[in-house]
Amino acid sequence: MKEPCYVPTGIPGLLLIEDFITEEEEAELMAEVERGEWSGQGSGPNPEMKRRTQHYGYVFSYRYRRVMSKLGPLPEHVQVVVKRMLDLGVLALPPNSCIVNEYQPGQGIMPHIDAPTIFGPKIISLSLLSPCLMTFEQVKTREKHDVLLRPRSLVVMTEASRFDYKHSISKELVERFKKLTIERGRRVSLTFRTILSWDGKDSSPDPPTLDSPHKCS
Repeated sequence: MKEPCYVPTGIPGLLLIEDFITEEEEAELMAEVERGEWSGQGSGPNPEMKRRTQHYGYVFSYRYRRVMSKLGPLPEHVQVVVKRMLDLGVLALPPNSCIVNEYQPGQGIMPHIDAPTIFGPKIISLSLLSPCLMTFEQVKTREKHDVLLRPRSLVVMTEASRFDYKHSISKELVERFKKLTIERGRRVSLTFRTILSWDGKDSSPDPPTLDSPHKCS
């Protein structure tokens, strides 16, 4: 078993850990994820999404930018990942939310900062299956940094990287990082966050319309 490897990023507050899980653990985790129910592409709770997602802990509406309902504790296969984060000191307390995102070749995410009023001070994402570049852009200076997210790597956004940088993933089918050529394949990520507050009321979003002001990628 490889030991987790800490990779310098050059971005304040950004921690990158490669080989956070083993290939065997990745396969087991993906098998559990595949048994779950996907939303997006016409299926609720986020039918307008072009990519598929799964929600654990809480349901979050991308269109309305709010928590829609509470689902309960994170499932066991996700708790295993959380335990390792706690053991390594990545987290002091367990998160209460996890979103699984599937990215097919040609899919990405626009530059954004996860809402500070909704989510806590750490955003943590585990990459599975295929590599990609995540671009961090400093909000004031517009300076950009690319970070290579290899399969089984864990990226932890804290402090400046969490609040002062937008992060994004391009739709490019082929990317270049230093001397590497990266061919994008199917990628799945597990993003762990802490919901800061919720009013305790379940709500259902209105059906999406063609003229919806929010376009999901």
